[in-house]
Amino acid sequence: MSSNFYSVGLNNVGSYQVSGAPFFERSALPATADDSLRFQFPKVTKRVVIQNNSNTDIRVHFVPYRTNEFGFTEGAITNDNYFIIANGTAFEMNVKCKEVFVSCATNNPPNDITLFAELTNIPTARMFELEGLEGVSR
Repeated sequence: MSSNFYSVGLNNVGSYQVSGAPFFERSALPATADDSLRFQFPKVTKRVVIQNNSNTDIRVHFVPYRTNEFGFTEGAITNDNYFIIANGTAFEMNVKCKEVFVSCATNNPPNDITLFAELTNIPTARMFELEGLEGVSR
């Protein structure tokens, strides 16, 4: 038996060098600034692009905006743990994740957003949880 067996995984460079499988969704956001829209991917992402198709700003986060939403214990509202995409613009990020959350920045609901992702062949079960992780704050 060989100990040099390679397979898809978070630390496997080849998993990110191949072309990503497309994932596309267009959706309307909840009407209030306190609710998040959850996008769950069937595989770990390689790249995510979010287009804000509305006349108001949106928030993007990796945990729900409110505490206890979707069963999470930490909310993105803590320490401003999100970023803003201005109305009518798009944001592209090379990121490995299994889900992303989007919410209105104000109680003026946006029309809709478009989300495109490139997916790897890495099963989401191999991705660690982002809830509770601490990063750089402003």
